[in-house]
Amino acid sequence: MRKTALTLAIAALTAVAACKKTGENEFQVQTPDVDVKTDTTTIKTPDVDIVKDTATVTVPKVDVRKDSAKVTVPKVKVTKP
Repeated sequence: MRKTALTLAIAALTAVAACKKTGENEFQVQTPDVDVKTDTTTIKTPDVDIVKDTATVTVPKVDVRKDSAKVTVPKVKVTKP
């Protein structure tokens, strides 16, 4: 509990030390100096051409007939070892 109170007191003291009251509801605070710049760059995207092509394919004619002949399947006897 003492460590927490000490840590909070140090944090509060540091925060108060970084600012200075300059008037009614006015404080002067030191902030880091950050310089941010932007550049304009031209980006070239790929050029895509879509071409629709028609192809004629000759396929062989396949004649399928149902044969009326009976197919017999031999019986298999399974024995347990």
